[in-house]
Amino acid sequence: MSLRVQAVPCAGIFKRASIRETTTLLAVAWLVPFVLHLLPWQGERPLGAQLLPMFWTAFVAVYLYGLRTGFLVGLFAPALNLALTGLPSLPQLSLMSFEVVVFVGCAWWCVRRQPSWWLMAPACYLMAKLTAALLQSLPGGSLAGFFGAVSTSLLYALPGLVVLTAVNYLMMKLYPKQGGECRDDAPGV
Repeated sequence: MSLRVQAVPCAGIFKRASIRETTTLLAVAWLVPFVLHLLPWQGERPLGAQLLPMFWTAFVAVYLYGLRTGFLVGLFAPALNLALTGLPSLPQLSLMSFEVVVFVGCAWWCVRRQPSWWLMAPACYLMAKLTAALLQSLPGGSLAGFFGAVSTSLLYALPGLVVLTAVNYLMMKLYPKQGGECRDDAPGV
């Protein structure tokens, strides 16, 4: 008589993105910032820097499909927008890409642990902004300069944080998830 342990498959918290879904997300990730750059705007900073459109679709991608799709979508939009519109500027592209990577990683971790937290997206943006500012201030920067840069940046980004909160809340309501272990799209990460 042998005891046979039957493995119970883990219910995935993230869906597997099809090619069609990934293509749609990539198109939306490009289109939203592109349309925002076309709107007439006379502010001292670009409208995209205030509304944070690069993070909207990245959050949707990571919330629905996980880490890999979130990275793909999050890194695609800034590079393509630079090629087509010239925004973000080339010196800002690496910083924005770094912020998106930190944002997506933080959002993925939060969705896995606490998917019903409605302030997840703005908190992850704050983490990404703080991490990027800290990295920038390391080579000889001052603490006052660090906090000055972060506070100014966050002040300009308040409308975008409101939009990110709305996107976060809508995703939770439209696609509720249950957190927990054994629900991973990127094992070993």
